[in-house]
Amino acid sequence: MRDIRKRERFERLARPELDALFRTARRMVGSRTAAEEITQDACLKAYASFDPDGEPRAFRPWLFRIAVNCALDHLRHARYEQVACHRTDEIVRGVPDCTLAGQPQAEAEGREIGRAIDRALMTLAAETRAVAILVLVEEMTYAEAALALSITEDLVRSRLYRAREDLRGRLSEHAADLDLPSSAPSTRRADFSKRGPQ
Repeated sequence: MRDIRKRERFERLARPELDALFRTARRMVGSRTAAEEITQDACLKAYASFDPDGEPRAFRPWLFRIAVNCALDHLRHARYEQVACHRTDEIVRGVPDCTLAGQPQAEAEGREIGRAIDRALMTLAAETRAVAILVLVEEMTYAEAALALSITEDLVRSRLYRAREDLRGRLSEHAADLDLPSSAPSTRRADFSKRGPQ
């Protein structure tokens, strides 16, 4: 009975996060195939140590911590930090179809910006990239990102500042569209989540 309850509770909490886990893994490693493996591995590891009586609010950062750690392990083993990412289609979460439907120019611009964001993210150091993805793209709070990455909120802010500065330079052509700040870190997030390939 406990196993059934554990499985049902885990599925109820994990299912809404699967797409975000996959997006995060793919942005971390730049490969759909690897991201699928990382997402599956993260879910298996999470289920193995899942406590069905745990606090639901802590589940999401905990699950992302496992996924990010799996992605970092993959990067270390595969040395993805040494190569450029060439698979950029559908990496950044896209605009809902109703927003750009019937607007070929807007669709093309969204895909172009999405590819630019992906290339820029892949140039960041893995630990900095993880912060940028969780805060700027997946819209975690500093506290949630700190829990997910097992670091302090001050370190989240520091890495996010470096990420913003680097991304601002690499995405200067699209800075107005992405609302990237040009100075000190703030609580405003770049509008990554509304841009991307369909």
